[in-house]
Amino acid sequence: MRVNNWEPDTYMWILQECDVPYIPDEWNKLLASYAKDPATVTGMTIIGRYLAKMKLKQFKDYRWKDTEFLQKME
Repeated sequence: MRVNNWEPDTYMWILQECDVPYIPDEWNKLLASYAKDPATVTGMTIIGRYLAKMKLKQFKDYRWKDTEFLQKME
């Protein structure tokens, strides 16, 4: 399976398996920083950075089940 950083359907299952929430604003910030040239970005570029970001203090207590709650807070 191929991950497309601009199509959530291709990476949502990975986030669910890793039990991290999906916060579109945080994902888009990473896209803006690291995917300025889509030709140089691999499928794992953003997802790896996103998973690392979800381990930070402000996100580490949230899980996949908190996705809807976090999106409403946004």
